[in-house]
Amino acid sequence: MPFTTIALSYVSSLIANAVVLLGCVSLFMWIERETDTPVIVRHRQLFLCLLGIGLLLLAYLEAQANNVMSTHLTGFHWTYLNLVIVALYNLMLRIKIPAQMIISLVFTIFWGLSSLITGGASSKTVIQTGALLLVEVIICLFAKQIESHWWSYGVGFIVFSWVALQMGSMLYVGQTPGAWTRQIVALIVLEAVVLGYADILRYQDTKLKDFKHQAEFDALTGAATFGVFNTHLQELYGNFRQTGETYAMFAMDVDHFKRINDTYGHVAGNEVLRTIAHTINEVVKEFKFTGRLYRTGGEEFTIIIENIKSDPEMAETISRSIQRGISELRFTFKGEAVSVTISIGEERVSPSDANYLDIYKRADQYLYASKHNGRNAITLRGRTLDQGTG
Repeated sequence: MPFTTIALSYVSSLIANAVVLLGCVSLFMWIERETDTPVIVRHRQLFLCLLGIGLLLLAYLEAQANNVMSTHLTGFHWTYLNLVIVALYNLMLRIKIPAQMIISLVFTIFWGLSSLITGGASSKTVIQTGALLLVEVIICLFAKQIESHWWSYGVGFIVFSWVALQMGSMLYVGQTPGAWTRQIVALIVLEAVVLGYADILRYQDTKLKDFKHQAEFDALTGAATFGVFNTHLQELYGNFRQTGETYAMFAMDVDHFKRINDTYGHVAGNEVLRTIAHTINEVVKEFKFTGRLYRTGGEEFTIIIENIKSDPEMAETISRSIQRGISELRFTFKGEAVSVTISIGEERVSPSDANYLDIYKRADQYLYASKHNGRNAITLRGRTLDQGTG
């Protein structure tokens, strides 16, 4: 065949397979990280396996079609076999479940049986098929270790590719040195494309996660932001309307915080806020309820505790534990010992609430009732507690 024809066929098939791989890598990584589609979240591994099966079948059938239909075995159709090698190796490493190992082994057995199409099985067929099955079992069993280092990944790929190409030689007999060269170059190119593109997607995913974290969590205190608070509160209110699952809100404000900033500076104020947020989180962890801390203002924090019963004693216990933890903090600024206190307002969601913000409005009112009653106070559903109690 003319060199131009061979080159054109080779390059076009290589580009086509690279595009197919890039599309599958994109879809694969999207399925891996998708969290908003319930059916994918529940059956993630199934979808990943089905995607892998589809890709392998496509590549395998294309390779077989080229093998059967081609009258000149020049080797350019081997890029489909390369696609099989690259896809199968990476699938075994990424989908670390028994089902993927079974899929790989079954696929390889059928691949070995396909030699019947090209002239019948032999002892060589059995040996080469068995060798590839053994390599695949080892890769699946040690996938985590192989994937953890670049050199082990590379060695694994070389061994797997070498055994697979030996098996492929049963299907494509009479290959010239030029055909082998094209085969190996195409294999390297496709693997490089997959690795490079996957690295780009992972980098972008990491950046998006960083941006998401910055948007959802306050950089100073680590508490969730007001935007997250607003979204979570809507979700809880909707769930309450559907299931009746209650929740409580504790609105808190650091007393005389402006005085700390004005007297000791914003660096000191930042240290106070950071330490208070950590202390509140530690106190909440002591209780059996699911609780989350939000920074809803400059020196204002809010806790939402889920699935909590209407128990004033528990509300008081939680509030006093937070108040006591804050009051025990000691800071030293400009050589002076500094202590802080916090005011708290608590409320529960009510069937009479017209919208998700009603509980927040009441908790905020009770917080300011604590402020107006001398600060360092606790107001539970409109009742300000005696500061000396407990």
